Amino acid sequence: MGPVTSADGKHEYQRCTDGNCPRFPCQVYKQGLAAGYAAGYATGYAEGFEAGYRDGWEAGYKQGFADGIDACPRPHKD
Repeated sequence: MGPVTSADGKHEYQRCTDGNCPRFPCQVYKQGLAAGYAAGYATGYAEGFEAGYRDGWEAGYKQGFADGIDACPRPHKD
């Protein structure tokens, strides 16, 4: 089993560091933590990529057209 971490000597599933701990609460907690981290990472990466692309595109467009769309010589619909 993983370490005994509480002051009263109980095995706490939140603090168990044994990757092969046979206790059900420890296994479920570790599985949930891994799944939640993976889902959060995927969502955060997608949102961050989108925001970075949008900000980078805007900065690059402004670099080419100092006044934005108003400086473009082509006709644009309002």
